[in-house]
Amino acid sequence: MSSNNQGCLGFLFHLFGVKLKDPNKTGIDEFPYALRDNFLSPSELSFYKILSLVITKEFVIFTKVALKDIFFVTEKDRSKHSTYHNKISKKHVDFLVCNAASMKPVCGIELDDSSHGRQDRVIRDDFVNQVFKNAGLPLIRYTNKRSYVLSEVEEKLQTIIQSTKAEAVNIQTPIVEKIEVNKNFTSSPICPKCQTPFVLRAAKSGKNVGKQFYGCSNYPKCREILEIE
Repeated sequence: MSSNNQGCLGFLFHLFGVKLKDPNKTGIDEFPYALRDNFLSPSELSFYKILSLVITKEFVIFTKVALKDIFFVTEKDRSKHSTYHNKISKKHVDFLVCNAASMKPVCGIELDDSSHGRQDRVIRDDFVNQVFKNAGLPLIRYTNKRSYVLSEVEEKLQTIIQSTKAEAVNIQTPIVEKIEVNKNFTSSPICPKCQTPFVLRAAKSGKNVGKQFYGCSNYPKCREILEIE
């Protein structure tokens, strides 16, 4: 078909509201996406507004955070690593509260609607609860509803917020475990956080330049450090 015929037919199709596909474009070149107007449901938005009043400037709130962005898999075996990663890769937590200075997670928050009574959701919730518990990160659950009272939201968060405020976190200085390590170790000590071997490192700058220390092999996901005395 000549370009002139295509032009005439194209005009007629356009006149009758028929769209022609570009033969030079494949389906993968198309972008059938639109911006959602309901990123948060009405109940999630209501909770977020109340949570914003409870959370002080020392903290920030994130919504719908993937578990894979909060936690990492410590298993070194590749096949097992993939299995464990897949278990959290498609799950998220409704809200994540982080320290504003360091962005270290402080607690997760889930809003449980009636669907959480289903057997599959019960199993899912039990799994998520264990992930948070084993990683040492608090997870708070609230009943999902259209509106919330500030006092009931504040009550569950109070202990966590107050204890976290007491911790002065300096993002420039890594947390150092106050444990004396013998220089004559025959094998690397184990990281108490993720149970993987430490590796011997040396400070490259600052007042301790050249000084050796043990750092977690999972750095920067894990920043545990052991000083060598």
